[in-house]
Amino acid sequence: MKFPQPLALDTENSSVRMINEMLDVGQLVRSKRRQQKLRIDDAAALTDVSVDLFSRLENGKGAVRLDKLLQVLDAMGLCMIVASKKSDLVSALLRANAIAQEVHSPSDQETSS
Repeated sequence: MKFPQPLALDTENSSVRMINEMLDVGQLVRSKRRQQKLRIDDAAALTDVSVDLFSRLENGKGAVRLDKLLQVLDAMGLCMIVASKKSDLVSALLRANAIAQEVHSPSDQETSS
């Protein structure tokens, strides 16, 4: 699928994120749970997993089986998309992420003064 250029992605406010480690997934799940005003025990009950598993997932600690991860994502209204690193979508995400980091990182002048 080709996207029209340029593809603008607001990575700060977008629900599309590049995942590099389990903690990234956990942060998304925690954010979604908080948006829904759910306590962790309530979210675990709604997703039919243990509080321990839900906590480990949110904190990026320990192993979480893929089937349980997908179960939590689905119940929280999230999904996982796997794409080629060379796809237009991934390239656009990387560009948008780099721009967001430049905008939000202090410049060398600001840190030296």
